[in-house]
Amino acid sequence: MNPDFKRIASDVRLGADVKLASFINLYGCGIGDETKVGAFVEIQKNANVGRRCKISSHTFICEGVTVEDNVFIGHGVVFINDTYPRATTATGELKTEQHWSVEPTVVKKGASIGSGATILANVTIGENAIVGAGSVVTKDVPANAIVAGNPASVLRTLAGPERRSSQNSATATDNGIPFLDLKTPHQELEEELVAVLRKALRDAAFIGGSEVDSFEREFAEFCDAQYCVGVSNGTDALRLILVAAGIGPGDTVVTVPNTFIATAEAISQAGAELAFVDIDELTYNMDPVCLEHYLRTECLPDEEGRLRHRVSGKRVRAIVPVHLYGQMADMDAILDIADRYSLMVIEDACQAHGAQYYSTRQGRWRKAGTVGRAAAFSFYPGKNLGACGEAGAVTTNDEELASRIRMLRDHGQAKKYFHDIEGYNGRLDAIQAGFLRVKLKHLGEWNEQRRARAACYHSLFGENQSTIFPHEPAWSKAVYHLYVIRSESREGLMAHLKSAGIGVAIHYPIPLHMQKAYAHLPYREGDFPVAERVAAQIVSLPMYPQITDEQQVRVADTISQFVHTTSGSQPALK
Repeated sequence: MNPDFKRIASDVRLGADVKLASFINLYGCGIGDETKVGAFVEIQKNANVGRRCKISSHTFICEGVTVEDNVFIGHGVVFINDTYPRATTATGELKTEQHWSVEPTVVKKGASIGSGATILANVTIGENAIVGAGSVVTKDVPANAIVAGNPASVLRTLAGPERRSSQNSATATDNGIPFLDLKTPHQELEEELVAVLRKALRDAAFIGGSEVDSFEREFAEFCDAQYCVGVSNGTDALRLILVAAGIGPGDTVVTVPNTFIATAEAISQAGAELAFVDIDELTYNMDPVCLEHYLRTECLPDEEGRLRHRVSGKRVRAIVPVHLYGQMADMDAILDIADRYSLMVIEDACQAHGAQYYSTRQGRWRKAGTVGRAAAFSFYPGKNLGACGEAGAVTTNDEELASRIRMLRDHGQAKKYFHDIEGYNGRLDAIQAGFLRVKLKHLGEWNEQRRARAACYHSLFGENQSTIFPHEPAWSKAVYHLYVIRSESREGLMAHLKSAGIGVAIHYPIPLHMQKAYAHLPYREGDFPVAERVAAQIVSLPMYPQITDEQQVRVADTISQFVHTTSGSQPALK
């Protein structure tokens, strides 16, 4: 041992400006430039440490370990190079060096390992990954992941330009931009989500119970509603509202043709007849002018003053505005019309979790789910608040309506095996409620990130007469479930984006009145010109909280390139 209490063998390869503390044991290893090694560290032969690393005190780096550049290793970290270490052979002899089989471990550049962690053999810790203190790493750690626990598992993934953008999309190439990233948020919340599952298994609580009750209370509070009733999906949410409100055969419900078919299915499955009105060309939501025109020209009051359709004679009972793409419809105007004609308003808020509308009638901002008599929400996995499967909810300030929906979702039971009415099997699973509770804590932040991502797109696109970008009125705070643009050359634009590895979609390509499922209705092509024109031009671009500035720049540049190369062949949109 030398006077500095350092044991450094002659075969150690030290780079320039390496800083070594006392009480270290180095032999047969390599250490790169500007690396700092703390006290009581041992680095064995055939181990290599890169440049500008920090190896904290009491750490053991065994043979076969490669630490790349710019890695931080905390105090007391232990590496293991044999999956099944034994002191003796099968015959009882003490093992010698020739009996050992070294299994390599790699710590990629920029990674950090917290104090007291144990890294098992044959593991790769990815670039910029972070291993929490005290963790036991038993398998590979993805790049940019934060892991912790015993065994270590992914808590979340670091955002930023270094994050790989190809994690999750059937439409994205290896270096592409996915249309939707569902992997990252679930990796970030993995431990909390798994804890929900473990609790459900331990408690054997799968239907109803405290998780559902707690979620209903928390989501009602998020929406500023008095009541929330969890159900099995968004379609059931709307259908059960209609049934609970007494809407069924002999009634007509008015909605829009540019929505997912679930809106119309819920109405027809409740037994009511569908009536469509056209949309506003800027917001793509129900046009109050078209609604008023329909009620004034297509309907008449009967002897009792109830509004009925002129031809069918069926009573017009309700209006279902759809808050499409995460932006609320012009609710003041719709409510004014509903009041004049004594109609119920039911919100389809399945894409609008947390969206807001400034009501001049009340002089304040209102959240989706609190403006109509009731609202339907979907928690399909791709929504702003998505379950890990199917789930939905109803929000309302009507206690009687909420109570009736609670019975309808559970076979009409007031209490177990006592059926006041005939109902449905439309309950919310306790596990999905638990998952939703975990995610609900992040929904406000995620929505703000979506708004920021939309603002980024707005600024990148600027003025472009051949493409129309989302319009957000002053009375709206949209949450951008989707970011939808319009182009006269949609098919060419989509092909160009896909060839560049950018995921895109269409929401929705055929208006409902032109779908085969509704061929029996008295509508034909041309009846709703705005909805038809929009459906032929819309393109949904990548939109999610984790999309990066660099990815958005690439999307915008790719669109600009297409517009520039085709500018002489496509007219300006009007």
